[in-house]
Amino acid sequence: MNSSQPIFLDITQHWARPFIQRLQAQGFINGFKDNTFRPDQNLTRAEFATLLQATFPTSAKRQYVQFSDVSRDFWAAKAIQTAYESGFISGFPDGRFYPQNPVTRLQVLLALVSGLNLAKGEHLNLEDIYTDADQIPNYATQAIITATRSQWVVNYPNPEAFNPNLTATRGEVAAIIYQALVLLKKADPIICQYIVELSKRGIIRTGTHLSVNGRKWKLPWSQWSSGIATNTGISDKGIMQVLGINPLNTTEESQQAVSWFSANSYNLPTTFDAECRYLKINSLAELSGWDLEIEDQTLNVISKLGTVQTLTFEEPANRSQMTVTLNQPTPWELYQQNTQWEVVVDAITNPTIAKPFQEQSQPTPPSDNSEQQNEGETGGNAQKPARPIVKIANNQTVIQGTLPDGYGVKVSSLNNPNRIVIELRQDALISRDITWTKGLRWRQQYMTLNNSRFPVVWLMLTPGSSLNLRPIWTNQTGMKGIDSLAKTVDNCQCLGAINGGYFNRNNLLPLGAIRRDNQWFSGPILNRGAIAWNDSGQVKIARLSLKETLITSSGQRLDCELLNTGYVKAGIARYTPEWGESYTPLAGNEIIIVVENNIVKQQLEQTNTTTAIAIPKNGYLLTLRSFRSVLSSFSIGTSITIESQTTPSDFNAFPHILGGGPLLLQNGQVVVDAIAEGFNIWFADQSAIRSSVGVTAKGEWLIATVHNRVGGVGAKLTEMALLMQQLGATDALNLDGGSSTSLVLGGQLLNRIPDTAAPVHNGLGVFRR
Repeated sequence: MNSSQPIFLDITQHWARPFIQRLQAQGFINGFKDNTFRPDQNLTRAEFATLLQATFPTSAKRQYVQFSDVSRDFWAAKAIQTAYESGFISGFPDGRFYPQNPVTRLQVLLALVSGLNLAKGEHLNLEDIYTDADQIPNYATQAIITATRSQWVVNYPNPEAFNPNLTATRGEVAAIIYQALVLLKKADPIICQYIVELSKRGIIRTGTHLSVNGRKWKLPWSQWSSGIATNTGISDKGIMQVLGINPLNTTEESQQAVSWFSANSYNLPTTFDAECRYLKINSLAELSGWDLEIEDQTLNVISKLGTVQTLTFEEPANRSQMTVTLNQPTPWELYQQNTQWEVVVDAITNPTIAKPFQEQSQPTPPSDNSEQQNEGETGGNAQKPARPIVKIANNQTVIQGTLPDGYGVKVSSLNNPNRIVIELRQDALISRDITWTKGLRWRQQYMTLNNSRFPVVWLMLTPGSSLNLRPIWTNQTGMKGIDSLAKTVDNCQCLGAINGGYFNRNNLLPLGAIRRDNQWFSGPILNRGAIAWNDSGQVKIARLSLKETLITSSGQRLDCELLNTGYVKAGIARYTPEWGESYTPLAGNEIIIVVENNIVKQQLEQTNTTTAIAIPKNGYLLTLRSFRSVLSSFSIGTSITIESQTTPSDFNAFPHILGGGPLLLQNGQVVVDAIAEGFNIWFADQSAIRSSVGVTAKGEWLIATVHNRVGGVGAKLTEMALLMQQLGATDALNLDGGSSTSLVLGGQLLNRIPDTAAPVHNGLGVFRR
C-alpha cells in the first residue's frame, strides 16, 4: 500500500482506517460527497447489500422473491436481489427486507458465513472467548464459531466483547468484509489488535528486522497473544532508534510511558522474551495513522509522508539547536558514527526551505585522536559545532553534522506545533529512571562531584527478583576471542550485561577471574579485586588470589599459582577443559605435562607458540615456564593430587566470580590501591571512561558506566569510587574501562555510540530465571 494515497478526511485516527483505506484502494467502497466515510455511522441493510455485491461477485443459488418494501426502482434493488440470490441475505417472515434498518453485527457475520459457504470448523466454547456469548442465539452459534476460527470477528474496543445485537458501524463492517477477503486470499493481512485471533497465551511469533517507510534495520519485534487477540511490539532499541519515540520515567514494569509529538504520555504495554523487552505499538500506530504489515521476518511500519514547514538554526549559550517544524508527527531516526551524526525525517522539504542549509558550511574538523576520545582521555575543546547541512532524498529530509570533541546530540519531539528539536551540546544525556522489568531499573543522569558533572548510566538490580547474574564471554567453546558486548549478550541470550574483566588484546585471552557454576574458566591474577556471589543474594567483593598445590606420589608439594589464564610468569600454570579443547603455548620453550585421570602421561617440550596441544577431557595440562628444575617431579606415571585454596577463603564457597580491579569501596570506605593489585603508575593516575559493579547496604546490585565529565576528561579511580558511593554502593569494584566500557540492555547499547565501543572478552550478564 502506498503511504501517500489520499484517504477519507474523517478516518485518519480511526481504528478501522487500514481496512477502509484498502477497500477504497480496491474500489469496493465509496465515501460521501464531502470526502468523508463516516466510519462510526450505522450501515443500513440496503448499504450492506450494495457492499456485498461490489466485493463478492457470486453466482445465483436461489430464485429471487420480490420483497414488499423494495420497489423495482429502489436505488439498491439490484444489490438486494443479488445478495438474496447468492445466499448472503434473506428477508423477514412478513415478506419485507427493511432496507433502511441498520444491520446488526450478528447479521453481518451470518450473511458472510452463508454467502461464502464456509465449512463448519471444529467446535469452540464461545463462552470461553466472548464475555457476552449468552447473547448469541442458538441458531447462530455454529456460524459464529466458523467466523471466529476464520478470524472474521473484529471487536472494537474490546476483543472479548462480541456485542451481537448492536448495530454495525460502517467501520466495523469494512473491517469484517476485509477479513473475509483475507481468508479468500484476495487481500493481504492487516495487523489489528481488535481481530479475534485464537492462540496460546504468550509470544506467538518473532521477527528479526524492522522497516519504517522503506528504511530497514536488523531490530527484533514480536507478537504475543492474550489467547483471543494479538498484540504487536517492537524492542526498546527499535522504538527509540527508528521511530524517534522517547521512553519516560516509570515505576510500572508492565507498561512503558513514552512521549512522541505530544504533551501527554502514551502508555505502551510490555512483554519479554529471553533477551528483549517489547513495547506494544498497536494503539500508538492507530492514533498516528500507521499501517503495520508482516513480510517474512520483517515488520513494516508505513506512515503518511510528512512535510517540513520550516527549518531554523540557533546558537544559544553552550549549545547549538536545529528546529524542524512539521505539518504532522512523523517517524525520525538519529544515526551517529563517531563524530558524524544525522537525523533522518520521513518528510519532504521544499528546496527553498532547505536551500540555506544546503550550502557547504565550514565543517567541524574531524578529530585525529578518536582512540583517546573513546578511552576518555581527552577533555574536549572550545570549538562549537558547525551549522548542519540539509539534504532531500527519497521522500526524506536528512540533517547532517559533525560534533567537536566533548559534544553529543540530543533529539526530542514536541507538539503545538509539531516539531523535532536537535540540540548539539556537551550535556546531551537524557535523564531516565525506568522500571524496565521486575527487579531491574534503568537509570541515567548527571551526577555532580566537586565541580564536575559526570554522565552516569546504570542498572539497579534487586535481590530476590526473577533475575540471575552470570559471567559471560564471547567464545562458547573456549576462552579465546573478543566481540562487541551487544553480540555477546545476543549469543548468550541474556537481557543485558556490562563489560567485565581485563584481557589481552593481542592474544584475545582473559586476564582475571571467571568462575561460573563452581568451575574456573579463568583464574585470578595479581591479587586483583573480584566479586563473588550466589543466587541466594550473598555477595562478596575483595582482592582475590588462588593457589593450587600439586602433590606428587612421592609427597613433593609444588605451588601452581596460575589457572586457565592468559597471564604469563615463571612457574607452573594449569589448563583444564574449561579453557577449551586445546592450549597453545604463550611463551617460548614451555614444557607441557599431560595429565589424564591424575596420572602423568606425557612430557612435551615446545619451542614455538603456534602448536596447539589437546587438553585431555579427563585431565589437564601443566606448563612449566622457566622452571625446568621441577621437570623430574613429573616423570611419566607419577600420580598427582591437587589442593586448592582461595584468599579470602570464603570466596571458594561462591559458585560465580568475576575479576576486575582495583577495588573501589569496601564497607563504605574508599580503598583504591591500584599498585597493590599489580597495575602500573600510569594506570593508577589515568582519567578514563569507566565501568563498575557494586552492591548497596540492602543488597541491591549496581552496574554502572561513567563517561567524561562535561567539558573535560573521564573519571580517575578515586572519583569513580566516590560516584559509586553516591549511587549508594557500600562495596564496589572497578571493571575494564576506556573503550571497553559498555552497558547493554534489551539489545541496546545504553551508554555510547556502538562504533566507539571496543570488542571485549567477557562481561557480567543479567538473565531471566
